[in-house]
Amino acid sequence: FMYQNINGQYTFGLSTQTYYGSANGPVTNNGVDTFYVQAGADQSGNPNGGAGAGRWGFKWSITTDGDGGVPSNLVMGLRIDGPSGGSWGTLNETFAAPLTAYPGSGTAYANQQTWGTYYDFMQLDSASSGLPAGVWDGLAYDFDELGTYTIQIKLWEVNGGALDELSTMSMNVEVVPAPGALALLGLSGFARRRRRG
Repeated sequence: FMYQNINGQYTFGLSTQTYYGSANGPVTNNGVDTFYVQAGADQSGNPNGGAGAGRWGFKWSITTDGDGGVPSNLVMGLRIDGPSGGSWGTLNETFAAPLTAYPGSGTAYANQQTWGTYYDFMQLDSASSGLPAGVWDGLAYDFDELGTYTIQIKLWEVNGGALDELSTMSMNVEVVPAPGALALLGLSGFARRRRRG
């Protein structure tokens, strides 16, 4: 879990996890800012596991330090950029979302969520979501698409009528071929070599 503390007041972090058991392979990381996951299935498949299920998701959290509770003057933005150019969300302060205490967490958590990148709302574009055009275009990808997803989170503090930026944090999720796919490629190459002989 990558995390960052801001002025001894807030801690926020990002992480990546697999879904639906060890069959989807482990998540590894480079110890800095990149996580590695295996390619899975198309996001239009079954989100509850089994054939067609998504293979990975990401976590984000914002917590307050100490006993002061969650202040009412925090807002956040979150953005994902996919390997084929699709995006979701925005870091534009005009569309920053206010934070409230996460249900059941007491006062420590300003918010925390675990999201699967196949969720329907992450496929919406600005027009479908009712927001101004260009805020996001929907990811428009599938889980077999190899490459890098960049996930960013930004936090502001409301100060009078303005927003003061506190910090921005980002991580990369590198989608790599599943071991089975590599094995199939190897067998295919072996079969071609044998035919040539």
